Amino acid sequence: MTDTTKKIIIPRAMQVLLSKLFGASSQKATTTSLKADQCRDVLTQVVDELYFYMDENIQTDELHHLMLLSGLFAAKESLKEEDFYLGYIEGITRFSLLLMGDYPDHRRRKGGRKNSEHYKLNLFRSVAFIQDREQKFRTVLAVDNTVFPKLSTNPCLALDKFRDEYGTKATHRDFLEWYRKKYPDDYAILF
Repeated sequence: MTDTTKKIIIPRAMQVLLSKLFGASSQKATTTSLKADQCRDVLTQVVDELYFYMDENIQTDELHHLMLLSGLFAAKESLKEEDFYLGYIEGITRFSLLLMGDYPDHRRRKGGRKNSEHYKLNLFRSVAFIQDREQKFRTVLAVDNTVFPKLSTNPCLALDKFRDEYGTKATHRDFLEWYRKKYPDDYAILF
């Protein structure tokens, strides 16, 4: 039985997620602890956001779409239960696996070594990420704000060098070609 008066400490990683979803100054992002019922409300809003992101970003077949919805539905329905955490985790895990292609079913598997196909989720569909030039350009610049990978030159400084050399009329495509030639190891790390 969950104690509804007990405060739940919000891990820093969850605070960052809430900040990214709802804004850094939102109450959800700045709260460091919640009661169970408040936690339910926040997690419900997170699932609602996932519905919107799914509708905007995922193009797939109808069966897959319904399966994805089932994961979000399970997560949201679990929030109606007193001890909702594991049900919520199951729904989000199902949703995550389905985003990779399918929901694995190893119930008939016997013990021992896993075969080479064990982790493949591509029976009905495959996931492929593609980037157009503008996305690649933004990726080069975004890597400066991350911990990994470490590049030989700060991408923003490289862009400054490029602009000094070619001016502001040069395109992002021109920059990517220049960057690939000037910093081939860095380009290879990124793409």
